[in-house]
Amino acid sequence: MKTIVSLIISFFSFLTPVLFAASDTLPLNKKTQVIKESDSAGVTKKLWKGSGEKPEPMAGSEEAAIPKPYLGSIGVFGTQKLNEVILKEELGPEFNEWIQKGLGGDPSSLELEKRLIQKIQKKYNFPFAEFSVVQFFEPDNFSVHIVLDVVEAADVQSRNHFLPDPTELFPDPDSLIQSWMEYENISMNLVEAGEIVTDGQKCSALHCPFGHDHTKLKKYGPLFAAGVKKNFAKLSEIISKDKRPEFRASAAFLLPYETDGKKIVPLLVERSRDSDPIVRNNALRVLGEIAEFYPQFVIPVKPLIAALNYPRATDRSKSVYVVYMLAKNSSSAREEILRDAIPNLLLLLETKVPDQKELAHNTLKKVSGKEFSMSDVTSWKNWYAKLKKDKGLPATK
Repeated sequence: MKTIVSLIISFFSFLTPVLFAASDTLPLNKKTQVIKESDSAGVTKKLWKGSGEKPEPMAGSEEAAIPKPYLGSIGVFGTQKLNEVILKEELGPEFNEWIQKGLGGDPSSLELEKRLIQKIQKKYNFPFAEFSVVQFFEPDNFSVHIVLDVVEAADVQSRNHFLPDPTELFPDPDSLIQSWMEYENISMNLVEAGEIVTDGQKCSALHCPFGHDHTKLKKYGPLFAAGVKKNFAKLSEIISKDKRPEFRASAAFLLPYETDGKKIVPLLVERSRDSDPIVRNNALRVLGEIAEFYPQFVIPVKPLIAALNYPRATDRSKSVYVVYMLAKNSSSAREEILRDAIPNLLLLLETKVPDQKELAHNTLKKVSGKEFSMSDVTSWKNWYAKLKKDKGLPATK
């Protein structure tokens, strides 16, 4: 099965259709390119609400050749107090204005987004509220899914149960962190230029987002392999204890150059609870790659089950991918998922984000043996209600 993938965009106004071709393997805290005015002209003149139509650029024009992002869905996760309809009513015309500006690459959407969140916070007093913008890629489909991620006061302990912020500072061993950042930036420039793709890149590491085949990237392969082998202990300290999130996030991508998964899995599982969302994202991304391609390395499923209900869409997209892969490859993982993860999977089944919905559905089918459709949430809930009654399993929310 070809897995649906998505990309969480940190800054909606800098959304670019030429950057991330077909993969969710890119680091999310790095640069994105502002769309030029000539490129973004005519992008989403109407908000798509089912009956809306795509703008039709002139055939053969530069604009026609560039795929354009468009609004795929609007959703809310983490509260029963809001849904798409109520959200639109609460935020009014400014919400549509923000979406239009974001799709058009207008930097002023950043300030507008802040005002919208402040408006929600003022009325509902959520401890956490944030928009996640998920760009979903298929051929000829650059849909954008907007999720208001919310944590209610009663759920802070269960959903925000992250590790304390690290407080130490460590030197960059043999400049490996700096080299990784250089490698990422060069790689992303190559992706933008169409010289490399991120889907299916292979190298000696357990996780390799860009590979080292391109001439500009060749030197980094042996550099990372030798450097990580020499400095494994120092990188292990950095990922766990360094106060700089960018150092921890880079270490999460460097450590897989140590190909003994038994050494790095515990470190990555620990940082799946990191206080910084980018560090969590990178750790979960690597765990997903290991779960899919290196099932000989045991990944405990319990921490990943908790991450299915973490505050941000990026947490949930990565964790449900790992959980699905563990369900495919491990009978003991399936048993644990069946016992503890169904309420969280049912929540994801009701989202509008395609990768979360599909992977939650596939996981449910794998652990249950049932074949209810992805849209038949009622049958899934009825099945679980019976199972819960028979076996005393956790209740759904």
